[in-house]
Amino acid sequence: MNKYLTISILLFAFISSLSGCSKGIKEVEVNVYEMESFSEVREDSLVTFTDKKAIKQFKKAFSSAKKQPGAVDMADPQYKVELGGKSFFLWLSQDHGTIMDVEDTNTIYSLTGKSVKSVNNMFR
Repeated sequence: MNKYLTISILLFAFISSLSGCSKGIKEVEVNVYEMESFSEVREDSLVTFTDKKAIKQFKKAFSSAKKQPGAVDMADPQYKVELGGKSFFLWLSQDHGTIMDVEDTNTIYSLTGKSVKSVNNMFR
């Protein structure tokens, strides 16, 4: 009985230490792909942003996006953005920006006007 308790405590401590390791990891890059459709990436379209300022701008733009109500039926995305272990579809024009988590294709988020301008400037 005492042996099982000791093993359980050690196992719990080990698992806890593993979960703490990932908290300090920071994004070192943002990958952007041009898309042909929801499931097809345009060949040789990968652009990687490694500049800290660009990464910060993507994070801020995506975290400040506002959830939109209702069901969605979207056109094929222009881009797929990989940021912080997550992937998002991105639709972008001069005036509007919309993102969708690739794991939740029933919900969209609108970028703020400031974020649209910021992301568009990075794509130039």
